[in-house]
Amino acid sequence: MNTLVTYKELNDLHQQIEGKLRSTVQDAIRAGELLTQVKDSLPHGAFLPWIGKNCMFGDKTAERYMKVFEHKGKIVTVSNLPEAYRQVKQIESVKKQTENQKAFKRVQDYVKSGIKPEGWRKNTDDKLYQEEQDRDERIRRFKERVEEDKQAKESKKKDYKQDSKHFNEAISKLTSRVEERETFKEQIRISSEGKDSPFVDALIDYLQGLDDDNRRLEACHNIIKVAKSIAKELDRKVYSESLNEN
Repeated sequence: MNTLVTYKELNDLHQQIEGKLRSTVQDAIRAGELLTQVKDSLPHGAFLPWIGKNCMFGDKTAERYMKVFEHKGKIVTVSNLPEAYRQVKQIESVKKQTENQKAFKRVQDYVKSGIKPEGWRKNTDDKLYQEEQDRDERIRRFKERVEEDKQAKESKKKDYKQDSKHFNEAISKLTSRVEERETFKEQIRISSEGKDSPFVDALIDYLQGLDDDNRRLEACHNIIKVAKSIAKELDRKVYSESLNEN
């Protein structure tokens, strides 16, 4: 293909398109046809440099011309170029959505079977598959965190109930001991002054803490012996102090 003649015609077409108030669609279609032919005739990666070197328009304009040519059969009734561009954009959007849907189905089939289906696009579908895998992994980790939080809350709730149970049991035991102490005081007929004595309360608590009544009886006798010995010693001290004063 004679690219020299081609780029001259391309530039003439572009100037005609740019100079017309209602640019003809046919000029753009012809420009797109020429650009497509040039692209097909050049090695991979050489097309954009060719545009930059030979054309008075950029690669984005070239892409618009080529898209108009690609979809020329669907825009034959359009009389002006801006409307043609809008229709081509809509066609491309629908085409992209359709391609994405097909790609998604291929990925889902691959996930289920482990075999890449017919039409698998290397890199493009591979990337989509990896994105799906990453998304599933994020969902899995999120569910794990939710379950861990749920278990932690359940554990705290269980611990709270257990602590409440132990606390209530402790309160119940303490109340019971207080009631037993007061009953015992009534039984041994302690005076009203003695009922408020911390010493008496401590002594009764000590006796209640022993295993059985035999142990309590033995402890009482020992307490009496100790008390008598202390009383004798105190009497001796008081008597000695009185002599010294006289």
